[in-house]
Amino acid sequence: MVTCGEYLQNIKIFILFFSASWVPNTTNLIVKLKELYVESLKRKANMEIIYVSADTTEEEYEADLMAQGPWSAIPFKSPICDTLRFSYDVSAMPMIVVIKRDGTVISRKGRKELENIGLNVLVTWTEFRRK
Repeated sequence: MVTCGEYLQNIKIFILFFSASWVPNTTNLIVKLKELYVESLKRKANMEIIYVSADTTEEEYEADLMAQGPWSAIPFKSPICDTLRFSYDVSAMPMIVVIKRDGTVISRKGRKELENIGLNVLVTWTEFRRK
C-alpha cells in the first residue's frame, strides 16, 4: 500500500481545478478532466488533478464533490483554497491552473487548452515541465 505522502511525492505536475457547485456549464469540462485523468494514468504522466472548491456550504461542497472524478480534493473550507486562489490570481471559474511541483506555473489557461487540444495537453504540459 502507498501512503498519500508517498503518492504525491511522485507527482510532477498538479492540475488545479477551481470551481464550485454554483458554477454553470461544468459538465463537459469535468468529462474532459475525467478522460485526461485516465489517460495520464495510462501514460504514467505523474500528474494529479486537485479540486479546489469555492463553495460556501458543506452541503454544496459535498454535492459538487460527487460530480467530480476520482481525483484529489482540498477539504471544505480549508484555508489553502483561498491561498491558492490568491496565489494563482483566480478571478473566474471554472479555471484550470497547471503547475510544476515547485509551484511554477505551466499554464493559467488549462481549461482553454484542454478544450482546444484535448488529451494532447498531456504532451504540452509535460514538455513544458522538461524545460
